[in-house]
Formats: sequence, structure tokens, C-alpha cells
Amino acid sequence: MQTALTLGAVFVIFTVIFLYDWRREKKKQRKWIKDHYGIKPQQAKKSYELAGIYWEEFGGEYPEDEIIDEVTWNDLEMNYVFDRINNCTSFAGEQLLYSKLHHLPKEGAYQKQLEEQITYYDKNSDKREQMQLHLSRIGKEESNFYLPLFISNLEMLGISNIWFYRSLQALLVISVLFAVFSGQSAAFLAALVVFLFNAVVYAVKKAEHEIYLDALGGIIRLVKVTNALLHDKQQPVVQIPDNIRRDLKLFRKMTRMVGILQKKKQAAVSGDMIGMLRDYLIGATLWDFTNYDKIIRFLRGKEENFMEIYQFTGMIDMSISVASFRKSLPFYCIPKFTLEKILRMEELYHPLIQEPVCNTVTLDNHCMITGSNASGKSTFIKAVVINAILAQNIHTCTAKHFTLPSAGIITSMAIRDDIMSGESYYMKEIKYLNRIIENLSDNRIVICAIDEILRGTNTRERIAASAAVLKYLSKANCLALIASHDVELIEHLGDNFYYYYFCDRMSDKDIKFDYKIQEGISNTNNAIRLLEYVGFPEEIITEARYNYSH
Repeated sequence: MQTALTLGAVFVIFTVIFLYDWRREKKKQRKWIKDHYGIKPQQAKKSYELAGIYWEEFGGEYPEDEIIDEVTWNDLEMNYVFDRINNCTSFAGEQLLYSKLHHLPKEGAYQKQLEEQITYYDKNSDKREQMQLHLSRIGKEESNFYLPLFISNLEMLGISNIWFYRSLQALLVISVLFAVFSGQSAAFLAALVVFLFNAVVYAVKKAEHEIYLDALGGIIRLVKVTNALLHDKQQPVVQIPDNIRRDLKLFRKMTRMVGILQKKKQAAVSGDMIGMLRDYLIGATLWDFTNYDKIIRFLRGKEENFMEIYQFTGMIDMSISVASFRKSLPFYCIPKFTLEKILRMEELYHPLIQEPVCNTVTLDNHCMITGSNASGKSTFIKAVVINAILAQNIHTCTAKHFTLPSAGIITSMAIRDDIMSGESYYMKEIKYLNRIIENLSDNRIVICAIDEILRGTNTRERIAASAAVLKYLSKANCLALIASHDVELIEHLGDNFYYYYFCDRMSDKDIKFDYKIQEGISNTNNAIRLLEYVGFPEEIITEARYNYSH
């Protein structure tokens, strides 16, 4: 009796300690979530390849959307824009956000649904924090980022020659039963030999399949967390889609199958000798391999159902991340869409600049921007185009007002020589420009941005060819934003373009930029002055000024 009471007391003490630690950890996690909402994300080193796996595998599943191509993505440094927005709690949210930033939805239904979720979580902090607590259970383990790749390649992931493992299983069962019923020592020895052989096969082959077991663990966590979201009092959305409820029921059986495998694996890697012994005792039955193959066969044909769960949960996480992004900004606006070919911006700024300068301008025609070096031409154009992207895919602009049409986006800005392919700068540039022309359409407005058009060739041909390209764009269904030092182009373009400029203010000891856009044409040059400003030898400065004046 005394022993039973002691054991009972020990059990109660350990239970209390466990519950106390669990509550303390949960409280700590909730505080972290609360403190980091609306804060600029602190980005650790990361692989954009991991974030982009879902985009690579499933990003094209919305054929009605327009896609931001790789050139435009790199021109605008959209990986850094993704970093600035990404405050996701789970790998699914992070991957979905990365994918959505590549899309330009043509229909307003997506933006309406996204706005409802963003507003919902921003106004209901308790519900938002509860959702994030659930999402944190999914986490961001590196292996789970490969889950979309795993799902899209299920046909290749079954165990080949599964009959071999089933045969060894049957042989082990037969040998053990024969030994038990016959009672012969030779039969027991034979059963032991079969057991040891199976254990060796398990030890040799288990490493080949453990990486996929990690992916199955990610599937389980995602399904369980989504199920918890639906049954929590703080439900994620007002109306849960019926297809999500159906999909979750479909995967309940699989979560039990994978759960056993996961617990066994965790015990084996924990360093616990009993756990490791149990791993090999069960492993010798080759149950892991046959059960894994059974799970893969279960998943085949259900890829679409699982990805619906993935997208549903990822969308919750992404919506919270966008809400946090908005709160972290000095100010933002919800874009207004129009059928007109116009960009109307008030206090627009670049989302990546720490202390940005805002600009207000209305563009209802093509625009050419001239001005001195480093005065802000390229940054302004990037700010406009990035906001035109964010308006359409996260329904958020870094401005006090932004009106735009639903439009395609394409750029030619950050061109580099490609040594590996043997393409020169000029060859690459004209291919980029031709890609813009090929994407023009009478059915959809395209916003196109070009920085220093045809800089890769001599002045005379550059002016002639650039004028021809820009005249062609002026007649197309697009809004062209051009930054150039070539004021000579203005004589060829005339009224087909509006003209703006950025300038600097030079003194004897300093150069200052106000980064404010002005109407008109720049008549200043500062290239030689900048040489002097950064400390080039006087001999070079003198020679440069002489050559320029003569």
C-alpha cells in the first residue's frame, strides 16, 4: 500500500512538473508571437531555393494568372522584397508567400478573399495569436521544405522490389512459428539466422528511406495542425471550405500509420539504448519498409487533396504575415484598380529603403526619366513597379494612395554579361527588350520598365535604335517607364512621352540628392564631379574636364 502511494505521489509530481513546463513554454511562445507581430523580420541566412520549391513544383497551377518572369524578379530584387514581407511561422506559409509574389491574378476574387483574411487577423489579435501557436507546430525544419517535391514525385518514391521485403517477412514468420511448434533447437537456430539476416537488410537499407520518412512527418504535422485549426474555438476563417473538411477525413488513417513510424524513428535517434534496440528488433520484421510502401500507395491519387490542405493552411500563415508587414510600415494603402491606363501615386516609397523619400506623381502616358548619376531614377522606377506587383498579389502598397490597372509587369534593368553562354552585354540586352515586345497584348495592359536602354552599343546606333524601340512601345497597350541619360532621345520621341527628371545639388565640398521627381528634362551632368567626390587623382579630373569641353 505504501509503495502504491509513493508511486502515485511520484506520478502526480511529474505530471504537475510536465504541465507547468508545458504551460510556461506555451506562454513564452505566445509572448514571442505577440512581440514579433508588426516588426520588421530579422532574416537569418536562408536558401531561396528551399522557399521556391513549392513555386517550382506547383506555381503554375493557376494558368489564369500572369507570371512574373525570372528576369523581372531579379531586376527588382524580389527575393529581398520577399524577405521584408516574410514573417511566416510555418514552411507552408513561407513557400506559399514566395509563390504568390510571382503571380499577378487577373481576377479580383483572390484579392478580396486575401483582404478579408488580412483584416480579420489584424483586428482579432487573440485569434491571430492562437492561429500562430498552431502554425508554429508545423515549423520550418529544412526537410519539410522538400515536401512539395515529395508530393509531386510520388510515382517515383515507392520501394522497388517490395516483394523481396514481403518474402523475407513471410520467411521470418514461418521460421518462428515452425520453431515454436516443433520445439527443435535447429528450427530456433534457423529462425535466429533469418532474424539476423533481416536485421542486416534493415540496417543497410533504412538510410535510403529515412529522408522520405521526414517528409511523411511533415505531412502528418500539416494535417494535424489544419485539423486543430478547424476545431479550435478561435477558428481561422468565418466559413471553412467543405473540400478541406473532406480532405482532412481522407488523411486521418494515414496520420496513424505515419505516427507509429515517426515515434519509432524518434526513439532510435534519441540515443536511448532501449529505443535503439527496439528499433532493430522491429526493424528486422521489415515492417517499416512495407508500411512505408503502403503509405506511398495510399497517397498516390490524393496529391491534389493534400495540396488543398497545404494551400489552405499556408494561406492563413501568409495572410498573417502580410498583416504584420503592413503594421511594420510607416504607412501603406490598399490599392485601387481602374480600367484606365494610368498610375496615380501619392507619397510612394520603395519598401526596402530604411529611410525612404516619398514621391507623388500621376502617369497616364509613357514616361521618360532623365537626370544625374545616383540621383534616384532607377530606385523610383523600381518602387513604382514593385508596388504595381504588390498591389496585385498581396493587395498592399507602400504609399498613401496607389491607383493602377490590372496589368502585366515586365522589366529590363539589371543586365549582365553571361560568360558561360558566351553572350555579350548587348546581345543579352536586345533579347531582354525583344521579350518585352513579345509580351505586349491588345487584351491586357503591360507596365514595362527599362533602365538605360541599349547602353551596350555606340552612341549613334544607341540613339537610333532606342528611339525606334520606344516609338514602337508608345503605340502599344502598355505604360513604359524609361530611365536614360540620353536626352537626345527626346528629339525623336516628342509628345509620345511625358518627361521627368531627378537632380543633385553640388557645392565645392559635397553633392546632395533630394530624390524628388520633377517635371521636365534634366540639363545637369555629374559624372566627372562624382569622380572628384570619391577621390580620383587630380590629373584624371583635369583630363576628363578638358576632354568633355573639347
